[in-house]
Amino acid sequence: MNRKPRILGIGIATMDIYRHQKRMYPGGNEYNVAYNAALQGIDAGFMGIFADDAAGRILEKTLADAGIDTSHSHHEKGSSGYALVDLRDGDRIFLDWNRQGVTDLYPFTFTEEEIAYIKTFDAACISWGARVGADKIRKLAGAGIAVCYDFYDNFTQEDIENISPYIKYAFFSCSHIDEEETRGVLKECVRLGARIAVGTRGSEPAVAYDGARYYSQDICKVTAVDTMGAGDSYISAFLSNYLSAEADEPLSAEDKITISLKKAAEFAAEVVVKDGSLGVGYDVDPENLSKIINI
Repeated sequence: MNRKPRILGIGIATMDIYRHQKRMYPGGNEYNVAYNAALQGIDAGFMGIFADDAAGRILEKTLADAGIDTSHSHHEKGSSGYALVDLRDGDRIFLDWNRQGVTDLYPFTFTEEEIAYIKTFDAACISWGARVGADKIRKLAGAGIAVCYDFYDNFTQEDIENISPYIKYAFFSCSHIDEEETRGVLKECVRLGARIAVGTRGSEPAVAYDGARYYSQDICKVTAVDTMGAGDSYISAFLSNYLSAEADEPLSAEDKITISLKKAAEFAAEVVVKDGSLGVGYDVDPENLSKIINI
């Protein structure tokens, strides 16, 4: 292989503020995917909207320090996204969040120059929360971009029908439905156009489908410190390993998926024993957020 695979996250950069710790942790779905891809030796980029406040500068610097390209991110006046969080037995509880951050106010339109940049990556990762609708995903797919889409756990049949024809990799959070229902969701997504669909199921085995067969992968059991970012880390590890295997290993298609699912489970287990999504944190006074965020 002449080069490493390249993964781009397009979407959310936010600050998770843990009131009980007086610490804040950079995160956001695609932000986490990019950061974790870089940890695994992948060439990673992030394309998001950074606000002109202290939190925005910290969010961008955290990525730069990890060697992640942010050259096509936008900078806008306004507020960084944030969530005020408490933890209970390792599970996150959201107390408040910013409903009008810069990602909401200044969504990407994807110029010709931006599309040319995105095409230099092997996969562009987008989620339901990235403010990138089906019309824009269709535009990216029409330009030949391999889109990875995270449907979250609040997906609808309409979402599956509108998005699946234009994506290559699909991820669903399926802990609220049983295995049979999960298989049905994945099968429908692949029938409509996705190459591979994966459903994570909390503490139950993940399920994947590629149009030919189903795959199952147990979780790696650890005592979770913080589940924030677990799903994002799973996506990042699956893609990082799948793209590496696809480019460099003389493996069968089935083996590539099986290995990638196993590596994803192992990597997610490493992430849930860290604080925050990434284990990178900064001190903050939760009662005085206006010092760091344009509230």
